[in-house]
Amino acid sequence: MRRQPVQQRGAATVTAILDACASLLNDYDYDDITTARIVDVAGVPIGSFYQYFPDKRSVVHALALRGMESYLDEVEKLFSDDLIADNWRDAMGQIVGVYLRMLAEVPGFGRVRFSDMLDSHRLDSSVDQYELMAERLAEMFVDRFGVRGPGPVMLTFRIAVHTADALFKLAERVDEQDRPVVFGTADEVIARMLASVLDP
Repeated sequence: MRRQPVQQRGAATVTAILDACASLLNDYDYDDITTARIVDVAGVPIGSFYQYFPDKRSVVHALALRGMESYLDEVEKLFSDDLIADNWRDAMGQIVGVYLRMLAEVPGFGRVRFSDMLDSHRLDSSVDQYELMAERLAEMFVDRFGVRGPGPVMLTFRIAVHTADALFKLAERVDEQDRPVVFGTADEVIARMLASVLDP
C-alpha cells in the first residue's frame, strides 16, 4: 500500500476496494481484473484508489495479507479463549477446520491465501507469507503443547504450512468424490511432520 488510512473514512475506502477485488477474483481471472473494474464494484473514485494502492497487484497482495491475518486471528482466539483441544492432534484438526470454513465462506480466500503466487503472477517477494504463518502457528502450538521431539521447530511448521496449502489447492481441482482422500492425506502428512516436534 502507498499509505495506511488514518481516518475511518479512509479505512472504509480501503475495505471497499479489498472487498471488491475479492468479489471479482471469484468470477474473473487475474488478467481480466482492472483497476477500473475494482473501483466500479467498490463504488469509490479512481483517485481514492491511487491514494492507497499503486496498482491491482498491490490490492491482491493486501487481500492475501488480510486473509492470512483473519485466519490467524480466529486461530489465536481458539487458543486465548481456551477453546483449543487438550492434545495437539485434535488442535490441528480445529485449525484446519477454520481454514476449510474460510475457503468456503470468505470471498476471494480460495484464490488468494497465503501463497505468494496468483495465476503465476508473483506478489511481493519481500514478504514470505508462509514464514509469517509458520512463525505464528509455531508460537501458539509450542506455548500450549511444548517441544517434546527433536525436529527443527520453525522449519517443520514452515514445511507443514507449504504442504497444507498445496494439498488444499489440489483438493479444489479434483472431483468432489476424491476430495476426502486429499483431505485425509493432508491430515496424515501434516500430523506426521508435527509429531517430530510435538511428540516425545
